[in-house]
Amino acid sequence: MSGTSRSSKNNGRNVCFICISLRPGGTERVVARAANYLTQDSEVTILLLSRASTFYKLNPNVTLVQPKFAGLKEVGWKWPFKVLIYLWRAISAVKPAVILCFGEAIAPLIVVVARLNRIPVIVFNRASPLSSLRGVRGLINPLIYPMARFVVVQTKRAADLLRPRYRFCRFEVFPNPISLPDKVPPTNQREIRVINVGSLGGKKNQKALMRIFANVKVESNWILEFVGDGPDRKLLEQCAKRLNLDQVVRFIGQRDDVETLLAESSIFAFTSLTEGFPNALAEAMAAGCACISYDCPTGPAELIEHGVNGFLVESGNEVEYTRFLQRLMDEPELRALFSHNARESMRRFEAGAVLARLEGMIEEVARQAQGSRRKVQRKS
Repeated sequence: MSGTSRSSKNNGRNVCFICISLRPGGTERVVARAANYLTQDSEVTILLLSRASTFYKLNPNVTLVQPKFAGLKEVGWKWPFKVLIYLWRAISAVKPAVILCFGEAIAPLIVVVARLNRIPVIVFNRASPLSSLRGVRGLINPLIYPMARFVVVQTKRAADLLRPRYRFCRFEVFPNPISLPDKVPPTNQREIRVINVGSLGGKKNQKALMRIFANVKVESNWILEFVGDGPDRKLLEQCAKRLNLDQVVRFIGQRDDVETLLAESSIFAFTSLTEGFPNALAEAMAAGCACISYDCPTGPAELIEHGVNGFLVESGNEVEYTRFLQRLMDEPELRALFSHNARESMRRFEAGAVLARLEGMIEEVARQAQGSRRKVQRKS
């Protein structure tokens, strides 16, 4: 187990984030952003379950702890036991006031270890709520999650879907914190570009977006650009060639200037089939892109008001998606309207307000835990 040092804070509160890694991704970005914010008033530790290099920049006052052992593929069946020992030792060494757990796959283990150490834990359930109702997670998590102080989901719809099965849990709804740029280029100064940001694979459904783009009547120099990487990149590149799009479709890989790319793009197109909270869509709206998205469960419908600040299309309906994308490409006035309205609608997710509310919840949980410990001490 290894980590970096940090300076101590006056209030003595130590907040510990636990997640698998800080590789590129929506969850990882939120962990980094929240950890950096909390260093203003707390000691902050990020405890990772992977020794992979980190993608996101951390405040020097954040302590980063990573295991020395390799990942699941290298270690095999011993991995869960190594993780358990590592977690127990790391949590005992850090002695956090509150643990923030990010990741459904690891949450049950974290909750149990935290409970045995008498440390309150807040679980951040960031995947699609449908994954929490199926399979092993749908059986185990409803039994373990009630031991957490709160289960945080990203949308009201997610909380409503989970409550019947997770009826003993205390839910809180926290959207992703979004940075709202002070200024963005006007729509008439942007690149004639349709952009998509996200992992290339899984339920992100980029192949459908290429089929849709192939059916749009392009009368100018429009291009389709994919930002991100993933297991399906080669398959998607081959698909672009089959559709004769290889001259107008670009795969530019993982980038650290996504906000700039969004601010320079005219349209953001989102074809994901399932989401927890579509961080990429929210960031595109904050950057003033004219957005179009499938109405997948869950998230897009809580961001887009159809015809007001974007287009929301029935999930899987490529014909309707093509029609609305064509309108966005053909009508610069409509793009300008959506750009303005989208930025205004994203103010409710502004990072400062969301993270301040998160800090308040952490303070409440830490205060309650301290009060409970004092009661136990008085009785003993």
